[in-house]
Amino acid sequence: MEKRKRKKGKVITENGVVRRVAWFDEWAEGEQLRRTATVMNPSTPRIERLFQAAYDFKQGRPLHTNQDLSQLWDRWRLYIGLISGLQSPASRKKTAAIKNALAAMDEAPAEDDEDEDEDEMPNARLPKETNVLVTNEENVSSSQGPLLRTNSTYTEEQRQQRREYFREVRDTKMDRFLNDPENAVKIFFSGYYRDRGMAFSEKFCRDGPILINFFLNFLLRNRVFPESERDLRKAVAITEQARKELPHMFVVSHAIPNGFNSGCGLIFGTMTRPYVWRNTDDTAANGDTDEPDAKRQKTDGASTSRPDAPEVLQDAAGTAEIEVISPDTVEAMEKDALEDADINGEQDAPGWGAAPADLPENATGQSWGDANAAWGAPEDPEIWDTTPKSNPLWDTLGMTAFPLTHTTGVVERSTRRIKSIVPPPAATQKKGKKSAAAKGNGGVRAVELDPEAVERELEACLAQVVLIPWHEWDVYDKADVTKPAILSASRGAAITDDNEDAGDGADANATTNAQVGSAHNPFKDEITLLVDSATAEKLLIGVGIKATWIQLARADPSVPMEADETLNDPFAPNKRFGGPGEPAAPTKYWYMEEVLAVLPGFHTEMLPLPTTEDVFGTDA
Repeated sequence: MEKRKRKKGKVITENGVVRRVAWFDEWAEGEQLRRTATVMNPSTPRIERLFQAAYDFKQGRPLHTNQDLSQLWDRWRLYIGLISGLQSPASRKKTAAIKNALAAMDEAPAEDDEDEDEDEMPNARLPKETNVLVTNEENVSSSQGPLLRTNSTYTEEQRQQRREYFREVRDTKMDRFLNDPENAVKIFFSGYYRDRGMAFSEKFCRDGPILINFFLNFLLRNRVFPESERDLRKAVAITEQARKELPHMFVVSHAIPNGFNSGCGLIFGTMTRPYVWRNTDDTAANGDTDEPDAKRQKTDGASTSRPDAPEVLQDAAGTAEIEVISPDTVEAMEKDALEDADINGEQDAPGWGAAPADLPENATGQSWGDANAAWGAPEDPEIWDTTPKSNPLWDTLGMTAFPLTHTTGVVERSTRRIKSIVPPPAATQKKGKKSAAAKGNGGVRAVELDPEAVERELEACLAQVVLIPWHEWDVYDKADVTKPAILSASRGAAITDDNEDAGDGADANATTNAQVGSAHNPFKDEITLLVDSATAEKLLIGVGIKATWIQLARADPSVPMEADETLNDPFAPNKRFGGPGEPAAPTKYWYMEEVLAVLPGFHTEMLPLPTTEDVFGTDA
């Protein structure tokens, strides 16, 4: 019997390049025709319908040919309670065999279209599909880890308790999805994704929402849960939102902080205080140590009475024929060698890479660092980024008095959501455009040192991003969204307790060096972040950003702007945090530094379920 190959979906681009159709485009062609094996009976228990629907959904879909997609599907089944464990992914040999088999199928042409459905492969065989291991912890082999117990270590009563525990965990996961599909999908693509590290994979962020969207639409199309179709449609909407926002998180993460925010950090210095390890050498030099004096004296005395190293080695050798060379002997030998070289008239050897003296006249010797030499040639300074560069702030504002008229105010670390984005006026987006009031001779300095004129310049050159507080934090001890905090580098009146108001208790909770202006409330107040136009185009409304936010304040003209050597050195022992000068009046404008996380607009924390240690204890 002659064996034939199945044609794979391919598409030809405008440039004539043939590429393979993406898996989701291939699935979409006949998706509306996919049905369950049997019509679902609404009177059947929900759990049984979910198991049957998941099984029918996988039939006819080549998940085993895409390892990442198969892993996503298994993660989803584990999350909603269809399985209780995962096997390790396929080995490299199996993956290579799959790729070779697929390549052989693509290269062999089909004779006609009548035999497209036949899928026979000569001289190649696909490895067995990596199945997911559905098991309980008590059935896991002890070879998978030294901490896991074997069946023989548990009594029949303990095994029964664990079976009930795993059954309860499975039912809890299923109820979480069946009772509220929308919230379950939110948690899966946010809290669960981040907890499992899947949020940092571009493939998982792209393919995950598409895969779950196929599954949820499969449930709706076959009316698996007619009593929950409204909630399932809301869950489908979340997958569509995740399909847009999750891949875009990488774009936002690379776009911020932008040039203006980085430039402000160079001018005003970093506002975050890093942890500095204690230097034990300095402590001992200063006499600041907990060691008693008597102990130190005893140690010093022991060191003076200790025999020299050569004597110890000689005693250990046990023979007089071995000569132990001390450092003094080595130094004397080096001096004798140099004196012998001077007496004999020997010339010093050429340096590393230097051309020998006896080269012919027409020979070209290459030395270390020679521009014509391939090895040792001077490297381009741009490779190591050693050339001094200008502050990126000047690329946006041009020559400006901004560093002389403004300084830092309140410093807040929190998670905020983008409410709106206001681009700069179209007529003033040109970089470094000088205002008309600043032109001419004689009035330049007076205008440039005017804080109001500088703020008008900022509004004309930069986009404004309005951010509102994220109103849910510290859901559990390892939550991504934490309570807003006012850092020690803050200089301005601010509320530190979410139960306080700006009028009540503001003075008690306000940071030092700020007596002017109303207190900033990080739990309720909006802030306006300044970014350049290119960065504003990459941001999405509704997305959450966890970062350090620094308020711009007008500087007190009576206090001189003194340069601080420790401005950009966060490890300086006596570093003074805060920008040069003293704040006189806060403004509505902020900049950012130290972006910690970028979250989708639907981000929901995942409350962890009790573990076996929580239920049975560490010794159970």
